[in-house]
Amino acid sequence: MSTNLKQIENETAATLLTKIAQGNTKAMEEFYRMFSRTVYAFVLRRLDNQVEAEEVVVEAMYEVWRNAGSFAGRSAPRTWLLGIARHKLLDKLRASHGRPFEPLEEEAENISADEPSMFERLAQKQTQEQVLSCLESLPEEQRECIHLMFYEDLSIAEIAEIQQCPENTIKTRLFHARRKLKINLERQTRWQPDLRLYALQR
Repeated sequence: MSTNLKQIENETAATLLTKIAQGNTKAMEEFYRMFSRTVYAFVLRRLDNQVEAEEVVVEAMYEVWRNAGSFAGRSAPRTWLLGIARHKLLDKLRASHGRPFEPLEEEAENISADEPSMFERLAQKQTQEQVLSCLESLPEEQRECIHLMFYEDLSIAEIAEIQQCPENTIKTRLFHARRKLKINLERQTRWQPDLRLYALQR
């Protein structure tokens, strides 16, 4: 998403949240149409259950309806919403596992973030099925980072806010995720990597 489109989305969503806080149901409907698919795709990658994913979307949107007035504009509305959805998702995982769900933790390392274009060039060489298969092989936190960065076009700072951890932890998760994806995709297709792909390991 371009910077201009992001700005338009942020301004539109912020206006809707102001109206929602005043009890405007039409604004809530518009907000739901605007972001429900985003939340559903984000949640489904962790739950792998369409019914439960839909339940999380409804629960997250209900929280928006109840707490729209708490949105202070310190983050983008999309980021704020995905943070709410992630809390609902973790509640669902705790309930389904019958025990406290502890997100995987990585030791924070000061590693530079890779450019999204490197991953995109790699993924373009594969079929969608191969990419999805490799994504599913990643630990949950790493898979979530990849989804938020490459499918939701969020920044490292925004992902750190959603996952409630330092930015260096996000950089570490992305570093390990990309390295694993590169190895798995190369193994599946048996093509020789060109020099650009080594950027995935830097």
